[in-house]
Amino acid sequence: MQEGRLQQPNSPDRRLFGFALGIAGAMLDFYSAYLLLARPGMGTNGMEAASHNGGAAVVWGAGIAALGTILAITAIWSILPMGMHSMKDNGALMVVYGAVMLFVGASMYSGITSMAQGATFLAVGMLTVGVLMVANGLMMLRPGSM
Repeated sequence: MQEGRLQQPNSPDRRLFGFALGIAGAMLDFYSAYLLLARPGMGTNGMEAASHNGGAAVVWGAGIAALGTILAITAIWSILPMGMHSMKDNGALMVVYGAVMLFVGASMYSGITSMAQGATFLAVGMLTVGVLMVANGLMMLRPGSM
């Protein structure tokens, strides 16, 4: 019986799926960071926003923006010839990034972060991408995947 193309250890489809997950996660992160850092009614500079939120929104926003940047860089690296030779490392990173996305999504959904508009949609998106990242990363780590 032939394996599906996404289940083959180093298939182009799996690399493309991982790339798409990384870019989707980065876009969700950048939009979430934007909502946290450029909240309406908080003024135009970051110091005024920090004074209203005790700095929590700025810290969350900067952290989520950093995660988005790391996800985008890793996603691009994974499809380059240099990154294709380290599929196990990419799989481990994907599991870690997925776990972080799950934590951020759960924090947004539960209201720990101070987001108002679009928080539920973004939280569910982050939870979904996080689960898919963990699953894809675990498939990349399984024996025989390079």
